[in-house]
Amino acid sequence: MNGVSPQAHGPMAGPVPADYGYEEIVGDAGGVTVIEQYLQIARNNKLLIAAIIAAALVIGLIASLLATERYAATSRIEISQDQENVTNMEGVVSEEAAANLTFLPTQYELLQSRSLADRVVRELNLSQDEAFLTAYDIDVLERGAKLEGELAKVLLEALTVDPVQNSSLVDIRFSTPRDPEVAARLANIWAEEFIASNLDRRFGATLEAREFLEERISQTRERLEDAERELIAYASERGLLTVAPALGEEDSGATVAQTLVASDLQALNQALAEATAARIAAEAAVAASSISDTNNTSATVAALRQQRAQLNGQLAELLSRFGEGYPPVQALRAQIEQVEAEIETEQNRGLSFGRTAYQEALGREQRLQARVNELRDQFVSQRRDSVQYNILQREVDTNRELYAGLLQRYREIGVVGVGENNIAIVDRARVPEEPYAPDLLQNLFVSLVIGGLVAALVLFLHEQLNQSLRDPRAVQERLGIPLLAGIPRTQVKDHVEDITRSYSELYESYFALTSTMAFRNGGSIPRSVMVTSSRPGEGKSLSSVALAYLIARQGKRVLLIDCDLRHSGMSKYIVSSTSLGVSQYLQGNDDWRSMISKPDPLQGFDLLGPGRKSLAVAEMLANGRFQQLLDAVEQEYDHIVVDGPPVLGLADAPLIASALSAVLMVIEANEGKWRYVEGAIGRLEQANATVLGAVVTKLDDRNASYGYGYGYGYGYGYGPGDSDDEDREGGASG
Repeated sequence: MNGVSPQAHGPMAGPVPADYGYEEIVGDAGGVTVIEQYLQIARNNKLLIAAIIAAALVIGLIASLLATERYAATSRIEISQDQENVTNMEGVVSEEAAANLTFLPTQYELLQSRSLADRVVRELNLSQDEAFLTAYDIDVLERGAKLEGELAKVLLEALTVDPVQNSSLVDIRFSTPRDPEVAARLANIWAEEFIASNLDRRFGATLEAREFLEERISQTRERLEDAERELIAYASERGLLTVAPALGEEDSGATVAQTLVASDLQALNQALAEATAARIAAEAAVAASSISDTNNTSATVAALRQQRAQLNGQLAELLSRFGEGYPPVQALRAQIEQVEAEIETEQNRGLSFGRTAYQEALGREQRLQARVNELRDQFVSQRRDSVQYNILQREVDTNRELYAGLLQRYREIGVVGVGENNIAIVDRARVPEEPYAPDLLQNLFVSLVIGGLVAALVLFLHEQLNQSLRDPRAVQERLGIPLLAGIPRTQVKDHVEDITRSYSELYESYFALTSTMAFRNGGSIPRSVMVTSSRPGEGKSLSSVALAYLIARQGKRVLLIDCDLRHSGMSKYIVSSTSLGVSQYLQGNDDWRSMISKPDPLQGFDLLGPGRKSLAVAEMLANGRFQQLLDAVEQEYDHIVVDGPPVLGLADAPLIASALSAVLMVIEANEGKWRYVEGAIGRLEQANATVLGAVVTKLDDRNASYGYGYGYGYGYGYGPGDSDDEDREGGASG
């Protein structure tokens, strides 16, 4: 019968929202902080934590007592930056900017270099040093040829380089077992060998630079001589005879000298220009019939013309008075004709002279032009040859400059030499008087910290890997059903008697359960409800008895049916007066009333026991008579409480649950597995059972970190859990 009575019963009646849960009744337990949860977990496992920490301290103490004593010695050196650059040679001295950034870090790395360790091993002959070998417990015979390499590793492992902040000081610290003198000796010799290696590097760099320059000077000298020979041979072969550099090339840095052909061509070209000008002038004079180059000729013609003019004047005067036949007139005419003839003669002679001068100027111009053309051809040919000549000349100049520069650098290195050392020992290491290790207090502190971390890790893993229910609030999240109540683990032995005492822990808890069931069921307790669990021993039988008792105290007629037909645990709490029960009814005995008894010691409700055991329980529950039994008893009782069998591994619980109004799932805290409970809920849902909610039983101080156990509910202060088996089960054993 799956129906739920709509009637409100007892004090639980009244309109209540359907989504009320356990938190709404007993108060929200989620106000506990994470820190409080961890503190509570620590309190719950204080013995485990103490054991882990004690074990860690004991281990630390034993390790300290058995550890080998170690001694530390420190020498201090000063490393100054050497930024002087006398030679201005790249590769010999670092640039100032680069030195500021990389100098000291480079020195720190050099202090820890393998080459320095090998140098110290060779210098001290550590492979034969008995004190050193004994301190480090090294067997020479076993190590053989690889000993020196392993000794260098030992030194590097024992070495610590500590730069002093904001200074150029560096501490060289050696830690050695057993022998303090070995530590001091290694620290001092390490500083000394570092200084020696630094000097070797500086001197070696100078020697390498000198050798390098000598080789380069020799090579450059040979190249210069070869280039000069090749230049001279090429100039001789091509006839390139050079004179002083051409005008304007000296300041421009040109290396090509001017050839003789170029000089001749330049001079002849200038003479050709002058001859051309003379020829043009002579040609113009001839064309104008004017001889302007001979001053004497011009004066003669002018005198003759003046004389002719005078004679013409005299002739005109005579003609004005005398006729043509007058002898003086004829004499004047004859004289004038003679003067004109002379003028013509003089003019012809001047014209002939001008033509001669023109011919001479023209001939001179032509001869100069021919010579210029000849020199031009030679110059063009030499210009083609001068390309290679210029290349050879520049090669000579370049090699000459390189040779001069290398000689200058070589002289500078010879003057500068190695220079001063920039590393000095400030404090030499002293033999330590006491060992620095083992430090008992420090080791115990470290052991304490490690023990605490291990304990925290163990507790964290335990909490994370624990599959049991710790936080009751997870019921809603993981199972999807509401949490109806939380039942604490109590110290009392008689749980039944404790239920009968008002305001006892169990009474208040189970009373809260009845209230929550009513709220969840719309204001009234379901007409028929089965109490079950995923496995035996979770407290379902005690919960069934308490639920029947508290409902009956509300004035209701209640029948408690023990349907755990295979292994009933009801007899641990109440006793039936008859041996007949559910088994007999399922086998055909219809007189169920004769099977009803009044339980002892509780009163107020009736009990229908399981009856005599049978081997065919599943078949009996599946024959339909259990539904008939429910229909019959519901005619006379207000509520039916069924103590059902565990769900997992049996078919009984799903068969019973499908016939009831609701199912109450009991879950034991801190035990079992979530997967068991999830499997049980799944089986009940497959049987179409109505799972009203869950009850978490046996809450103790392990659940206090989640707001339950101590201080849970109404604020009870519960003590440690009872070790009794009945308390372990919390009620019934399914």
